[in-house]
Amino acid sequence: MGKNIYQGPSSCYGRSEGVWVPSSGVTPETLPSFIALIVRDMARGATYDEETCRLKRVDPSYLVSRLQYLVALAKKHGGETAKMYTEEALERLYREYKLPGVERVRLAGYPGQLDRVAREVEKLLGVKVEKEYHARPGQRGAKRTVGVTV
Repeated sequence: MGKNIYQGPSSCYGRSEGVWVPSSGVTPETLPSFIALIVRDMARGATYDEETCRLKRVDPSYLVSRLQYLVALAKKHGGETAKMYTEEALERLYREYKLPGVERVRLAGYPGQLDRVAREVEKLLGVKVEKEYHARPGQRGAKRTVGVTV
């Protein structure tokens, strides 16, 4: 089974870029964050390999299939209602290149790195990123800090 690519500090995104989707599972609350990072991957033509966490060049159709996989994960994590919400959100994304009824996307990460990725996402999707800051692991004397800014 592959590694988690987007969610949590131990995900490929977290380990490689210091940015991740906070919380657990694909739910209506976390869906915009997943979509935002996948759209970012589309824009740069690359994503993380599920086995090695190495950045690899990919065809956009590969990332569309990754978006479609969110439907199955939403059903697994949130049931039929979450699945339907995800399908509707993806249809709007494909049709209008907008997130459905979303003004903010929530991402977590380390200062600096999170700010850089947030700017990219805001430019790509025209939404604000709500940032949840964390201290870097092993930072001497640092505790996990959470500071949400918009």
